[in-house]
Amino acid sequence: MPRIPVINIAALFESDEAAKAAVDRKIAEAAFDIGFMVVIGYPSDVKVGVAERRKLLKLFDLPQDAQRPYWKRNFAPENPHIYRGWFPLSSSPTGGREGYEIGPDIVRDLPIDQSDDLLYEATPLPDSALLPEGWRETAAEYYLGAEKVGQKLLASLSRSLGIDESIFADAFDDGISTLRLLHYPGRENIVPDGSNRYVEHVGRTFEAVARAHVDSGLLTVLATCGVGGLQARDGEGKWIDVPVINDGFAINFGGLLERWTGGRIKATLHRVLGQGEHRYSIPFFFEPRPSTEIAPLPIEGVKPFEPFLYGDHLWATTTKFPENFGLEYLRPARAPYVDPMAE
Repeated sequence: MPRIPVINIAALFESDEAAKAAVDRKIAEAAFDIGFMVVIGYPSDVKVGVAERRKLLKLFDLPQDAQRPYWKRNFAPENPHIYRGWFPLSSSPTGGREGYEIGPDIVRDLPIDQSDDLLYEATPLPDSALLPEGWRETAAEYYLGAEKVGQKLLASLSRSLGIDESIFADAFDDGISTLRLLHYPGRENIVPDGSNRYVEHVGRTFEAVARAHVDSGLLTVLATCGVGGLQARDGEGKWIDVPVINDGFAINFGGLLERWTGGRIKATLHRVLGQGEHRYSIPFFFEPRPSTEIAPLPIEGVKPFEPFLYGDHLWATTTKFPENFGLEYLRPARAPYVDPMAE
C-alpha cells in the first residue's frame, strides 16, 4: 500500500450489509497495514464539514486578553480549570502552537458519581458574546458528528477483528473524548538551529511543527482544514503525504489500540511539516470512560499484559506534554498501572 488510502465510508451509515462488508475490508486493510487512512462520505446530517470547521476556528480571533480566562491553570494560575480549556502560544518553548480542548460536557451531562475525577472536568466555554452566533451549538454538533464517525470505524474494525462490537462500544459510555482546536502560526523564514525541530525532505528544510510521534490513545479523527504537511511513515521508513480533502478526515490509530489488539492494528509514526503559512487543524481524540479496563482482547495471538484502567494510562501520558506537564500528582492512579508501551 504505497499511498494513504481514501475510503468512502457511506455504507457504514446504511443497511446494505454487502456494501458495509466491502468497506470493512478496505478499512481493515489500511488499519492492519499502514495504520492511516482518509475517510469521506459521511452523511450530510453529520455536521463536521468545512463550514463548521471554519466557525469553530474563529475562536483564535479572540485577542489575548479575552483568551486568558480560558487558559489552563498551568499558564494562568488564577484560573481553576486544569485539564480542559486553552493552552496558549507560551505553552510551547518555541511559541509554535496554541490549542483549546473541549470535553463531553458540550453535548451531555457529566456523570455525577465521577465528579472527583479531573478527567471529567467541565470545559471553560468562552462567553457567547465573544464568538460568532451559534458557536457553541456548532461545537456540540461537531463533537457528536466526530463521535459518530469514530463509533462507525470501531464497529467496522470489531467486525474485521472477529470480536463483539459491544467491547469497544460499551467502553465509550460516559467517554471523555477530546475535541481539540489547534493553531500553528505561520513562519516563512525559518532558521535551522541544529535541533530535531528541522528536517530535510525532498531537498528542502522544513520546520516540523508537529514532530514525528505516535498518538498515545485509541483513534484520532483529524480535520486538516485545507493545509498540507501531514505525513505518515510507511513500513519501509518513507514519509508519505496524507491527502488533503476538504470535507474528509485523516484517521490514525494510537499506540494503545495497537497494544490492545495485539499489534493487528498499526499505530503509525506521523509528523507535520510547516508550509510557511498559518495552519489550523481539528483533531478529535476518541476516548473511552476513564474506568474502562484495558485487558487482552479475545484475538488469537494477543500477547498477555496486566490489565489497567484507561484513565490511569491517559493521565500518565498527557502529563508528559507541555499543556499538562508536572500535574501527575493531581490524579493518582485508581488501580495498579505499568506503562503498557514500556513492556
